Amino acid sequence: QPRPQQQQQQQQQKRKKKNKKRGGRGRGGGGGGGAAGRTGADGGGRTMEKMKDQAVDEKRRAECEEEMKEALHYCDIIRAYGHYATHCFQIFNRLERDFNSIPALQRALIPSLDKKMKTMRACVGANQRFIRKILDHTGVFMNSEYINYDWILRKNRPISMANMDKVKSTLKQSMRDWSLEGKEERGLCYGPIMREIKRLFPKPSFETRVLVPGCGMSRLVWEIANAGYHAQGNEFSYFMLLASYLILNCTPKENAYRIFPFVTQTNNQYSPKGQFRPVVFPDVNPSVVAPRALSMVAGDFQEVYEKQEEEWDCIAGCFFLDTANNVIEYVRLISKLLRIGGYWIHFGPLLYHYSGMRDEISIELSWDEIKACLSHYGLKLVRE
Repeated sequence: QPRPQQQQQQQQQKRKKKNKKRGGRGRGGGGGGGAAGRTGADGGGRTMEKMKDQAVDEKRRAECEEEMKEALHYCDIIRAYGHYATHCFQIFNRLERDFNSIPALQRALIPSLDKKMKTMRACVGANQRFIRKILDHTGVFMNSEYINYDWILRKNRPISMANMDKVKSTLKQSMRDWSLEGKEERGLCYGPIMREIKRLFPKPSFETRVLVPGCGMSRLVWEIANAGYHAQGNEFSYFMLLASYLILNCTPKENAYRIFPFVTQTNNQYSPKGQFRPVVFPDVNPSVVAPRALSMVAGDFQEVYEKQEEEWDCIAGCFFLDTANNVIEYVRLISKLLRIGGYWIHFGPLLYHYSGMRDEISIELSWDEIKACLSHYGLKLVRE
């Protein structure tokens, strides 16, 4: 970000003073300047120091570039959330234009369309109000002291359709993880994991540490903590992290939010009522869990946990294993993280998220091939 003019002038004056000082020392005598001063051990030492300084500068420059990429990505997600209503209204405007392009006789057969479109816009408005609550807490993940996030947000970067789809998907995932409507699906996915944890660790204790990588909207993490264990969730997606932060940390009661997650879903609708079905959530009070029982860590699973070793009694993954570029690396790291006698619980398919993507490694193994790797990393399949 450009500096203010006054600050630029101050920087220029400082540089002039430094240049004057260098010029004063550069000639003759005890200053050590000139070609003669660059010979011998002293000159070699300064050369090494200069090389070290350059290496440090290059390392810091690379770190700054990574921080900037991360900040740009994060701000793109914030802007996508903020653009939700506008994006939906643009879609609705196109639907209305298409409808108005057909013959008047055919338009007369659907007299309720205007009312339907008004209701759709009202539902989108309700969704955007929930999203504003999410955006009230974006500062939680603005972790770099070197990045001006406000400046990045003011840049007119394009908002991708993929990011808009993820905003809509997050609304549906909020319903699945935190509403009564999602209870049956949660029972099918989280139920077997919870039953296995309780079977393996029949005496709940905060001393029993359970890691949930790829935890999404964090309901499974909450359920494990609520059952009396220490649970830590790990998630890479800022879409999920922002929404789950609101629910876990800023929601003191049940049914605090009301959204319409299907309002933009026009395909395979039996009736308009399906689009306008409201969902209230959460169906539990998230704040009842003891703070020391639940924690969250943002970031890539491998990068965050690579330096840990034998710190977890249990690693419970739901629809997580196939998010790896190299599934064998996940097996290796999970084994490393588990304490001797610990357990890895896995539930989910092998759809391989990076399958078919250009410039992405995707090691796509069958379940039998993955099982063949377990013993090499000190794991034994005890229940299937």
